[in-house]
Amino acid sequence: MSILSNQSLRPIEVSAPLADSDAGAPVGARVCALIVTWNRKGFLTTVLKALSVQTYSPELLDVVVIDNAGSDGTLEFLESEFRPERIVENHTEVAHEPKFGAPRLTSPRNTLGFSSLTVIRNRANMGGCGGFNTGFASVERLFGDGEHPAPSFVWLVDDDVDLPPNALANLVEAMESDPHIGLVGSRTCDIANRGRTIETTIYFNTETGAMQDDAPPGHRRHEAHRAWVATVGGPRGQGGATGYRGLMDVDVVSACSMLARWKAVVGDGERRGVGFWDHRYFIYCDDADWCLRVARAGWRVVLNLDAVVFHTPWNLKLTPARIYYANRNRLWMVQKTLPTERLREVTRRMMRSFLFDGLHAALHRRLFHAHIILQTGLDAARNVGGKTGSDGPTPVPIVEALRTAGCLDGAARVAVVCNVGDSLAWMNDLRDRVAGALRSGEAAPVWLPIARNDVPNPPAGAIIYGRHLASRLKKQLWAMVRRPRAVVVFDQINDFPVLFAAPWTLHVDHKKPEVAQVERDGWGKRLGFGVRWAWTGVVFMRYARSVKPFVSETRYG
Repeated sequence: MSILSNQSLRPIEVSAPLADSDAGAPVGARVCALIVTWNRKGFLTTVLKALSVQTYSPELLDVVVIDNAGSDGTLEFLESEFRPERIVENHTEVAHEPKFGAPRLTSPRNTLGFSSLTVIRNRANMGGCGGFNTGFASVERLFGDGEHPAPSFVWLVDDDVDLPPNALANLVEAMESDPHIGLVGSRTCDIANRGRTIETTIYFNTETGAMQDDAPPGHRRHEAHRAWVATVGGPRGQGGATGYRGLMDVDVVSACSMLARWKAVVGDGERRGVGFWDHRYFIYCDDADWCLRVARAGWRVVLNLDAVVFHTPWNLKLTPARIYYANRNRLWMVQKTLPTERLREVTRRMMRSFLFDGLHAALHRRLFHAHIILQTGLDAARNVGGKTGSDGPTPVPIVEALRTAGCLDGAARVAVVCNVGDSLAWMNDLRDRVAGALRSGEAAPVWLPIARNDVPNPPAGAIIYGRHLASRLKKQLWAMVRRPRAVVVFDQINDFPVLFAAPWTLHVDHKKPEVAQVERDGWGKRLGFGVRWAWTGVVFMRYARSVKPFVSETRYG
C-alpha cells in the first residue's frame, strides 16, 4: 500500500465532467493569485491578461505578482501599464525570513479589473520556491482586514503559462465540491500545440522515490488509474474518444496552475496548517513536496481534467543546473516521505546513479557536467540549500571559443559529435556562422563530423560509429589519427568518448548556436575527476547508510 493512503478520505473515481460556469463561482469565495516572475515581463503580460478575462468574477480575485529582483524593468512596466494599488519591498535575501516594508500606494484602481493588484519586489532572486513563499507570507501580511478580506483559496500560477477563460471557475468548482480537498491542479497542454495534453496524473512511487504518470502496483489508485487509462488511451496525448474530463485523486499536481485551500496551509484553529514550501529547494520538487505533505495531513489532492493550463513541456527547459535542483531536492523530498529502511535503500540507489552518471559524463567530454552531478549528491547530504546550482562555464561567442582553443589557424581540425537526426544541420549552421565572423588573418577550422550510423546523410570523410561499445572504442583510433584540436558537443548529449585526442571541448546549445561553453580537457583533468569521484563515492555510501527521516521544525518545509 502507498504511504499516502488515508482511510478517512473517501475515494473518488473519474466523475462526470464539471460544467463550465459563465456566472463564476459562488459570491464570497475569494481567490488570491500568486505569480512569481523573473525577467519575463512579456510572458507576465500574457498571464495577467488571461487572468483579467476569466469567467470567474474579477471582483473576487486579488492578484499578487512577486518580482524576484529582475533586471528587465518588470516593476516599472507593471506600474505604468497596469497601475497596481500597492508595491511592497521585501528587504531580505533569505526566503524564509520575509521583511516587508510599508506598502507604497500607487493607484486607486488597477487597469485589469481585479479586486486588487499588488507587486512584491524581492531584494534577491529566490527562485520559484522562495518567490511563492514570499507570496504566502504576503497574503498573511496584506489580506485579512475589512478593505482586503482574507482569501478562501490561493492560486499558484507560473509566469510563462496561458489560460483559457474558464480555468479558475473550474478549479474553484472542483475545490468547493468537497471540503476535504486541499489542493486542485490543472491538466497541462502544450502551449505550442494546444490540442496535445502533456501532463495529467502524477503519482509517487515509494519503491523508487520517483514521480510517474501511472499509479504503481500497490498504490491505492492503481486499479482506478488502469480503468481510466483504458478509456482515454493514456495519461498524455489527445485523450481518446472520451477526452480528458472530470476529477481524479492523485499524489501530486503542478504549481504551474494549482489552487490551494488557504486554511489547509495556515490552519484555522481547529486544524494545524501544513505550512509553506521547503525554503531549501529554490526550484523543482517544491510543489511535489508540498502536495505529499498536504496528503499526509489528511487532505485530498485532486486533478481537475477540465481545468486546462497551457505550458511549455518541462523537459525542454532542462539545463545542468535545473537537473541539479531536481535531483538534490528529490533526495530531500523522499527523506520527508519514506520510513527509515525504505529511505536508505532509495537513497543508496540514487547515490549510485549519481556516481554512474558522473562517470559517464566525464568519459564523454562533459567534465564540468560530471562535477555538477557529483555536487548534487554532496549538497543534498550536507543540507546545502538555496541557489547553488551551476550551468558550467559562461558562454562566449562561438568564434571567441574557437580562438581560445587555437582553432583558427587554418590547420586545426574540430570534431563535431553528431548523434541525433538534426545534428549535421546544426554543424553546418555552426560552420556558416564561424565563416561569417572571422577576423582578418584567421582561417576557419577543418570540420570533422563524428556521426552515429543512424544519422542520415553523413558527408564524405566523416567518422561513422555504431551504438555498441566495440564500435565506439574502435573508432577512437580514427579520432586519434585525425588529431582534432577541439570537440563540439551539442546539448550536453554525447555517446562518443573521444578519449585520446583534443585538449578542448566546446559545448553548444543548438537553440543558441552563436555561443559556446569552453572547457579544457586532458588526462590531468580526468585524473583529478577520478580522485574526486572515488572520494565522493565513499561520502555517498556513508550518507545512504545513516540517513534518517526529516521533519521540519518550522512552517517552511
